[in-house]
Amino acid sequence: MIIAQMIGRNESSRFLEDVLQRLSTQVDKIIFTDDCSTDDTAEIAAKYAEVFQTPEQLFNVHEGKLRAFAWGNLEKFASVGDWVVAIDCDEKLYHSDDASIRDVLNTSPFDVVNVRFYHMWNETQYRVDKLWTPNNSTRIFRYVENGGFKNRQLACGSEPTYVADMIARKNYWVDSKLIMQHLGYIRDEDKISKHQRYSQLDGGAFHQLDHINSIIDEKPVLINWGSFGI
Repeated sequence: MIIAQMIGRNESSRFLEDVLQRLSTQVDKIIFTDDCSTDDTAEIAAKYAEVFQTPEQLFNVHEGKLRAFAWGNLEKFASVGDWVVAIDCDEKLYHSDDASIRDVLNTSPFDVVNVRFYHMWNETQYRVDKLWTPNNSTRIFRYVENGGFKNRQLACGSEPTYVADMIARKNYWVDSKLIMQHLGYIRDEDKISKHQRYSQLDGGAFHQLDHINSIIDEKPVLINWGSFGI
């Protein structure tokens, strides 16, 4: 089985429904943890996913605790050996040859699968300069019981810590041709909001300060999205 793990708060006016519609055709089940939204995020998610609510808003307080809570929700449905897709409310998964995600994972010789990330900077272009260049990520992996997360306030990662152990043992498929299109920086208002948020909550403690400030660069280097599926 392929299970998607998603966490969100106040996402209804952004990309949530479009993302969930696509994702629901790619996986068997979506587990959505709503972090005390004050809009109709949970109602939208319920059309496509099993929805759980955090007891209090956690992401801006301690991301590690939120990730652990969401993992507990996933564990209610997952079995050892299932595939987990850790994906956000503003991300879309593709394959460069337009193969189905299921067919790709069925051929994986490893338990962790690389996904190449592209950060969209407007509706048609992605960014390639500084740390925004397309990068590898380990967002798809086999489910193992009792997965844990780093005890960090921010930037603890979307994957449980056992994924890093798998990679260290070279249990990692690099050439999967899977692609993640990140939509979170398309809108100028989102860029400004993210820059303010990371400046206030992080301030260089978890991410490089230069990287945080690069969000509002006036002349980023962009390339057309091209043939990757939109």
